[in-house]
Amino acid sequence: MRLLLGVPGKKMAIGFVLGVMSLLIFSVLWQGSTAVVSHFEEHYTVMLDPGHGGYDPGAISSQGVYEKSINLQIAQKVKEMLSPSGIEVFLTREEDIDYVPAGVKGKITKKQIDLNRRIAMASQAKADVFVSLHVNATPQGQNSGAETFYHYKSKSGKELAELIQQELIKIPAMNRRIAKPGDFYVINNTTMPAVIVEVGYLSSSKEQEKLQQSWYQEQLSRAVAKGIARYFEIP
Repeated sequence: MRLLLGVPGKKMAIGFVLGVMSLLIFSVLWQGSTAVVSHFEEHYTVMLDPGHGGYDPGAISSQGVYEKSINLQIAQKVKEMLSPSGIEVFLTREEDIDYVPAGVKGKITKKQIDLNRRIAMASQAKADVFVSLHVNATPQGQNSGAETFYHYKSKSGKELAELIQQELIKIPAMNRRIAKPGDFYVINNTTMPAVIVEVGYLSSSKEQEKLQQSWYQEQLSRAVAKGIARYFEIP
């Protein structure tokens, strides 16, 4: 009995190791094909906006995962990937904060104050583009995949959104959506090209698990960074 039980166990262990190695090799090859490494003389500035923060958690999964935390983690990774290219990158927040003064009441009022501050930060930095990062959620919990939105009147915003979305759909098993016009406060009120990137769905149990993993966040971040780099004509 011990011999019979031991053989399948060894086979399973070997299979598991080979599977992990295959995934690691695939990940390295895939990331290398989209790496943002080029440096150029032109100066560009990007404002990354990790959506929500502070009093506003954004979407919350049934397991208590906060959107605001994932948004910040991905934004920090995008910044790290873009910086070697010579692009100046700012974040609207570097930690779990919001920009609503104490005592302000009303959900809509608080949200507008917070978003207006982020928009102002982009203007003050003279950002060439504004990229707001989010995680989606639906009551049904059946949707999954990344989506990118732009203002319907912004030709440059559409171009930026399309380039980012083109990179996102290269991620293995990603839904093959296209960039779409959207009606969002930040893209309606910025002076520079702006997009909303929804990197996935917290309401999907399968995707929620991946969104918390560093290896998947790096794939998403690299896709966003590569899309931004392509917009600035970086090889």
